Amino acid sequence: MLTSVLKSISYILHPLLMPWMGAVYYFSVTPIQYPAINISFWLVSIVLWSVALPLVLYYFFKKLNVVQTIHLKTSKERIWPLLLNSIIIGNLCFRILPKSVSIELHYLFLGVMITALVGLCLAFLKFKTSIHMMSTGGAFFFMVLVDLHYGLSYNTTFAIFIVIMGAMASSRLHLNAHTVKELTVGLIVGVCPQLLLMKYWL
Repeated sequence: MLTSVLKSISYILHPLLMPWMGAVYYFSVTPIQYPAINISFWLVSIVLWSVALPLVLYYFFKKLNVVQTIHLKTSKERIWPLLLNSIIIGNLCFRILPKSVSIELHYLFLGVMITALVGLCLAFLKFKTSIHMMSTGGAFFFMVLVDLHYGLSYNTTFAIFIVIMGAMASSRLHLNAHTVKELTVGLIVGVCPQLLLMKYWL
């Protein structure tokens, strides 16, 4: 039962879904009145580029034996997915969500791209950092920053951030997917780019 619950956490909070969840949260709290059709276009674009396209690429990687499973269990398997994901997120950041559209979302995706590039560098160095902690930590910390930006109470969001991080870390440890070191580095790599970029939009 416990294993099933912890596996569910890993799937529900899958790394591919995190940028989309960050964008959904932003649109749900921002006082800026974006046209509904624009919001729909942006959210669908994020799903197509950052969820659907990586899944299609995974299918080809699997056929070519570049990866063995979707969990990318070795640092070597992570190189191509992280490289292409960096390019995909860069396209979202600079073409679909530039600063002229939304400065907050632009820097969210810029931070995600930096996180992916750091993860890629670590993979080249044969260090298997936690992609789950990278993506979840970055997205949920962005939500905390959005609350801070708009003068909202961020206590609840920060508490959820702590709970989610604890649940994710417990899940990955219980499933023997990562060590404490890999999880800690993943969280740092996910949060730091959002923290460093916040000065440009807060």
